[in-house]
Amino acid sequence: YLDISSAEIQRLGLLVDKVLKLSMFENKEIALQKEHFDLLGLTREVMASMKLQFEKHNALVTLESSGNNFVIEADKLHITSVIYNLLDNALKYSKEISSIDIRLVAHEQHIALQVSDKGVGIPHEYKEKIFEKFFRVPGGDLHNIKGYGLGLSYVNHIIQRHMGFIEVKSELGKGSTFIVNIPYKLADV
Repeated sequence: YLDISSAEIQRLGLLVDKVLKLSMFENKEIALQKEHFDLLGLTREVMASMKLQFEKHNALVTLESSGNNFVIEADKLHITSVIYNLLDNALKYSKEISSIDIRLVAHEQHIALQVSDKGVGIPHEYKEKIFEKFFRVPGGDLHNIKGYGLGLSYVNHIIQRHMGFIEVKSELGKGSTFIVNIPYKLADV
């Protein structure tokens, strides 16, 4: 429980920093702190830190990997926040019984991180807007879920800064899959 509490305190610090860093990124005032780390190991760490949240929602979370090399050169703090945001959204927008599937695929030039849920889904007309700052899908009881519409905007911004991209596949009422493609190494510019 102490380990989980420590991880949660660290996560809350990341959330506070997220809002500040998002505005700094927009003004190009902050540089990414590149380091080498194992994305598969980091994903497992984030899953462990969210263990109590998963248990609270009776969530079944699976992790699958394909390939051998999961070591990337990136900003570990921000990539941690990206993983957390995707898992947190999958949990928040799931139905009563949550099922979240995480998949990492090592390609030749990049790693694909895929987070799938069987939740409420996203209407087709909002699939691109969800990455805009402060946007939240209108209608229904979705606004009973706490949030400010910053999470996916932040994720998109961080992935773009790492010269990657994010895409979403979603079907209303059946769930969503977010696919983040992160290059192994950042270019110098």
